[in-house]
Amino acid sequence: MKDAIGLINMQDNCQLKGLKEDRPLAALPFAGKYRLIDFVLSGMVNAGIETVGLLLPRNSRPILDHVRSGKEWDLAHKSDGLFYLPVEVEDMGEDDISDIKSYFRNLHFVEYDAQKYLVLSYCHMLHNIDYNKVMHFHRQHNADVTLIYKNMEQPYPGQAYVLSVAEDGRVQAISQKATIEPGDNLFLETVLIDSSVFTRAVRRAYISGKKNFFEDVLGSELKHLRVFGYAYTSYTARISSIQAYYKASIDLLNLDNFKTVFKPGLHIRTKIKDEAPAKYLEESNVKNCIIANGCIIEGKVENSILFRNVHVGKNACVKNSIIMQRTTIGEEAQLDCVICDKNATIQPEAILKGTAEQPLCIAKYGER
Repeated sequence: MKDAIGLINMQDNCQLKGLKEDRPLAALPFAGKYRLIDFVLSGMVNAGIETVGLLLPRNSRPILDHVRSGKEWDLAHKSDGLFYLPVEVEDMGEDDISDIKSYFRNLHFVEYDAQKYLVLSYCHMLHNIDYNKVMHFHRQHNADVTLIYKNMEQPYPGQAYVLSVAEDGRVQAISQKATIEPGDNLFLETVLIDSSVFTRAVRRAYISGKKNFFEDVLGSELKHLRVFGYAYTSYTARISSIQAYYKASIDLLNLDNFKTVFKPGLHIRTKIKDEAPAKYLEESNVKNCIIANGCIIEGKVENSILFRNVHVGKNACVKNSIIMQRTTIGEEAQLDCVICDKNATIQPEAILKGTAEQPLCIAKYGER
């Protein structure tokens, strides 16, 4: 995919109270040592895309700190590579930023590179797409636009886009549903589009005062463009709430799901931190967990995800929980169905318990 560029839109209005008041969704920690942006950005780089633009959210500092020059993703180049596309100052007070306006103000990024194709994606969908296969599908069908979707086997709560796809693969309709039902084609909000089609469509939409690219542009152009749907069959999750974040994290403890997200040859890259391996003391007991580097385990940890530098004290018990970096869990503390943000200290003998449907969320303490 040397003739394609990537564009990642990190602007979101997703509310995850207790986890993202001071960070965008794209910077949300996930799976032990990653951020949500890592999965989308790594997928593009794995496909050979050498130029990626990051459409920044209002609070962009966590993204800038994490991605930096893009070195870990081989994007630290002199000419192409990584481009930061900031939100305009006059848009910062708006509650709902128009993605059409954001794309229009950054069309120079697409036009300057002059590549034939554009991969457009967001960060609230967890997946590991092989974009080379999508490109093959796109060319094989002589498509103007290819929309990636997942046919859902289980119901999925939360409003999302669904596609109506004909037998020949043509997309017939794009609509929103309050709840995804089994058999629905969940749109992963990832698009492979001819760059010329994208720039023309954005210019027309901006002049017409339209706001939403998926509904106002793609939805209205289905009759005039060759829009096809590509079926993605591996594990995917939509991070739209605390409950969805918790479920997607715990799902990775299933080995089959883990292998479809962390595929051989399609590596997920992240910011490198040189730390010692996790240390398991004599009385520790760990079962079915993801444990990151730098952790010290003295107690019991089961069906949980521990990020870097978490210390689980003696006789403490952590079950079905997500514990983020630099957290200390005191001796004999009991945690079950808990999401604990970074830099927290759980007092000895504390008892904290939520449920799988309503996990207990402990907000971050201290500075980032």
